[in-house]
Amino acid sequence: MIDDIEKMMMRLPSVRGKSAAVACIVGFLFGGLGLAVYFRNVVDLFFPVAVAFAASLVIGLNAGWLAGAVLAALYGYFRVQLSEQQQAGQLEPR
Repeated sequence: MIDDIEKMMMRLPSVRGKSAAVACIVGFLFGGLGLAVYFRNVVDLFFPVAVAFAASLVIGLNAGWLAGAVLAALYGYFRVQLSEQQQAGQLEPR
């Protein structure tokens, strides 16, 4: 499953000039909507929102929003990291 998420993230457009720390904070505070605005890409809206919704259903509405916020923050952080590694030629697109 993690490999599938990485493959999906590798197909997304590059996020040049973006900070992983800022993406992490934006993802935590504003979720997928904040990441979509920060990355200027609508595709980045759907994955964190879907994960937050699923976490709310599985964990419960009280703790699900926190799990969704943490997962959106991690998504933003790793999205920038993978994009930077791909630009540096350290990763091959799959």
